[in-house]
Amino acid sequence: MQPIAHPQKGDNIGAPRPDEAAMTNLSFLETILESLQDGVYVYASDTLRIRYMNEAARARHGWTRQETRKKRISDTAATFNTKSFFRAAAPLLSGEQSVITLELVHFTGPIEVSTRMVRTADEGDFFVSILRDISDRKCSQFEKVQTVSTVSHELRTPLTSIHGALRLLKAGAVAELDPKTQNVVDIAARNTDRLLSIVNDILDLEKINSNKMDFSIAEMDVVSCVNDTVEMIAGAALENDVRLDVGSDLRNAMVLGNPERISQVITNFTSNAIKYSPKGAPVRIGITQTEDGIVISVTDHGPGISEDQNRMLFKPFSQARAGDGSKRPGTGLGLAIVAAIAERLDYPVDFRSVVGQGSTFQFRIPSHLVLWTDPHDTADAAAG
Repeated sequence: MQPIAHPQKGDNIGAPRPDEAAMTNLSFLETILESLQDGVYVYASDTLRIRYMNEAARARHGWTRQETRKKRISDTAATFNTKSFFRAAAPLLSGEQSVITLELVHFTGPIEVSTRMVRTADEGDFFVSILRDISDRKCSQFEKVQTVSTVSHELRTPLTSIHGALRLLKAGAVAELDPKTQNVVDIAARNTDRLLSIVNDILDLEKINSNKMDFSIAEMDVVSCVNDTVEMIAGAALENDVRLDVGSDLRNAMVLGNPERISQVITNFTSNAIKYSPKGAPVRIGITQTEDGIVISVTDHGPGISEDQNRMLFKPFSQARAGDGSKRPGTGLGLAIVAAIAERLDYPVDFRSVVGQGSTFQFRIPSHLVLWTDPHDTADAAAG
């Protein structure tokens, strides 16, 4: 008969072995993930082979657990473009960004996908994507825009009349104004300009949402479009003591696009850059040709945008707080309009920002929409 071993002081009575503890923890985490309403996708960063999908994700695609082990993330949508995915995920792979959030239109409705990179010691690197249905949010935003746009329609006519009258007074067409009166009229004119801008933004977003805005495509020179747009907003830059610089790899670039809509995107990007730029600083508008198309970028030297504020960008009535903690006047509709226009034109939009150094917002005209270009030669570049 073997002697009974009595527990000694310090023994961990009843504690599971390390392998049992690990299994318990994994089981607990899987239970939590399985209960989430959002879809969770874990897949290899090189092959895109799916390692795990929670119940919500499997239900969205009608797959069983066994079927998911044979799938890649590219199998989740018929329109999934692997090359575009890796291009979008490049900042995660390089460590430049910790998360990328995109709004997409799935066959089930609008969705938001947030993706992070997880590096493991034993099994390699994985992407973890969280898919959230945002149909209710989009519906709420649409109703909000509809309500406000109804009021805006009623406001625009009287505002236009007031705006015209103030401009006449400001120009001295009615009477010569003394300095004190002139100053009051100038303030009223600036605020009327701002009100009209807000009203027009709201009505533009309503037009886009109700498919009333013109998105017809034609052959156009995008370099001329950029230069013409910069001329139109030069006055706003001058008023804010900001210099606009245009740099282009191209003399001309014939593309398929809509000049009015492209001009609207450039105007919104540049207006934001002017608003956040310090006095005397330059704002650079760049035109660059790459193997993927033509990139139009607007770069400022403002306070930048912190990473936790990135998800506020491009959403209606949302305004991200600058890196210095401040907010500038505005409706928060400018970038939402940009995103909607770019989506209709099939122009990918992107941005980079470093707190304390500035931001770059850009859109790309894909190569299949570029008809021909006329680059500057080396001698021209040296002379410029």
